[in-house]
Amino acid sequence: MRDLELQIRDAVLGSDDRPGEIVQYSVIFEYTDDEKTSVPKWITMEADGNRGFHPTADLENPDHAAQQIRRRDGIE
Repeated sequence: MRDLELQIRDAVLGSDDRPGEIVQYSVIFEYTDDEKTSVPKWITMEADGNRGFHPTADLENPDHAAQQIRRRDGIE
């Protein structure tokens, strides 16, 4: 996630030879159930800049199952 967020920051800030962009940034969380203690299984990140910047990332939460158990048991 950090890599994409750094790309977005750089696009917004611009550089000496490239003006900064206006960027619409969205993060979508996908859950496996409707429990209030649930953690996301997938995270989709999308950015759209006004000068053609358009990175996306679909990330799986590698610790999803263990996090679900810890949340259910009140550990997290």
